[in-house]
Amino acid sequence: MQINEVDKLVRSRIKVLIFGAFSFALWQFSWIGMDLMEGSKSSLLYVVAAMVILGAIGWVITSYFIYVYTKKVKNLNACHALNDELTRKNRAQAFMAGYFILFSLIWLLIPATDFWQFDLKIAIRAIAVLAIVLPMLIFAYSELKNDEGAE
Repeated sequence: MQINEVDKLVRSRIKVLIFGAFSFALWQFSWIGMDLMEGSKSSLLYVVAAMVILGAIGWVITSYFIYVYTKKVKNLNACHALNDELTRKNRAQAFMAGYFILFSLIWLLIPATDFWQFDLKIAIRAIAVLAIVLPMLIFAYSELKNDEGAE
């Protein structure tokens, strides 16, 4: 296995994570938008529904790319090279950032209910989507920053 192949796999992982994060966000936030527009007869509902479908298709494509990426990693026997100390550090930082974001937004939501009236179910779903998407983007950014610094 050459270092160049590992670099290609790292770049591929970054691209899949970014595409997956944006697809998941589009899918879920559009779905939340549809729930907010429930009962509306606006033609904007069709645009939002199309965005839900587009995001869901993007997430299916991401799942396929993850499958292809996993097969490449196994074929090149690159699991250990791709899970080095720096990657584990970046993953841990992204996880902790997601944890911090999740609980910060929840704790901000509690006093916000005293000032504004909104559907808590939708707010919690939005927080959950952010808690999933932001760590993915943080990890991808950390890996990209490290990859560029290595060149």
